Amino acid sequence: MNSQAQPRAESAPSAVVGSASVTLGNAPSPENGYQPADERGPAQNVPKPVRPEGMNEETAEGLEKFILYWNDCVNYGIQTGDFSYAEPLVSQDYTADLELYVWAEEVYARGGWVVGGRREVVLNKDALAEQGNGVYRWIGNLNVEDMQAYLNEPGTIVDGSQTRGRSVYFQATYKDEKWVMDIVAFAEAFPS
Repeated sequence: MNSQAQPRAESAPSAVVGSASVTLGNAPSPENGYQPADERGPAQNVPKPVRPEGMNEETAEGLEKFILYWNDCVNYGIQTGDFSYAEPLVSQDYTADLELYVWAEEVYARGGWVVGGRREVVLNKDALAEQGNGVYRWIGNLNVEDMQAYLNEPGTIVDGSQTRGRSVYFQATYKDEKWVMDIVAFAEAFPS
């Protein structure tokens, strides 16, 4: 057994399915470029999200750019604990994402890190619908990697498999010349 401190699990807003023992040691290495988090330490040299030009236009292309940028910002936050890019993009009523941000920020603030948890957005190009009053819904998929938080002992795995292959609605509102993410929910949560 290694004499170094062992990471401790933090509960996350999802189902726990297992655990693992780890040792610390993923030291920063700027010459190696981006390194994802692993059981030895947090992600290193994570690229900051870049706001795409044309994102804040009330067009299908603008909304697509917004959704992909929002996702990049959340992925950045999961890997760094810095959700300053993501928070301004979501409605204060979208509590599921805001709670994830608070949870991850706390893990990092206490000296821990998150492995996995990155999300991939896949949009169905034929499934965008205007709901009126600047509200749009776009059907797609939000595939989420399993996630594991490390603090001072073995971490527990948060299962992301329930997201794979299930349709979701990305609902955003265009107001004051910008998009705001209202909610992402499994498609069956919305009536037809």
